[in-house]
Amino acid sequence: MTPAHAIDTQRLSTLAHEYEREILQFFRDLLAVPGDNGHSQGLFQRIRHEVEKAPYEEIRVDAAGNLLARIGSGNHKVMLHAQGGTAGASGAAGIVYAGRLIHELGMYDDFTLWVASSVDKESRSLARIPALERGGLRPDAVLLAQPTNLCIQMREAAVEGFLSESHPLVQAAISTYETLFELPPMVIQSPSATALVGIPAIAFGAGEDGASPQAAEPLAMRHLLKAAQFYAAFPIMYVDAMKRQ
Repeated sequence: MTPAHAIDTQRLSTLAHEYEREILQFFRDLLAVPGDNGHSQGLFQRIRHEVEKAPYEEIRVDAAGNLLARIGSGNHKVMLHAQGGTAGASGAAGIVYAGRLIHELGMYDDFTLWVASSVDKESRSLARIPALERGGLRPDAVLLAQPTNLCIQMREAAVEGFLSESHPLVQAAISTYETLFELPPMVIQSPSATALVGIPAIAFGAGEDGASPQAAEPLAMRHLLKAAQFYAAFPIMYVDAMKRQ
């Protein structure tokens, strides 16, 4: 297992850049899926094809057609979630490749990581993933892979209201960013209809928050490799933050 403090950031960056062409092509392919009645199936097939190239230990499709892939089998359950439609293209590209980076660099710890991608463009909410409530996959924490301009957005957590920067989920995100990029991140509060009640959530991702996928594409492409590295390093940082509680 790889302790959080021993992440080889240079190897992670190098490997991410080796996958740059594949990640960017995957992102472009998701943006190019036609927006007609068959778009959901097209997105599903393209995402599943990419997931099956990675060393995920389990792949599920729930009753709503969401794709879920697991890597690791530790005690701390973490989910990376990308919303449906072209709006979730950068998130899906980043989280799917995070699994490949984790495996190839041996970045395992006491976590079970679920990578979840909604394929319906209307599926912005985690409540639309039936397996979370009825399939035994309810995570301890969620990282929403959404366009945030590489800012860490703190979301609501059950009855607590917004998370604070002292929350272990937020601390893990801050540590991940500082370890990888050697700069302090921007951390803000942001309401969301995506989070599931009772599960603390943050958002982080490539591209500009609120912009259309097409308008945000150039910025998202510049951010994608950083986002993929962040998603890959985050699970062991989260475990480390939880152990320090």
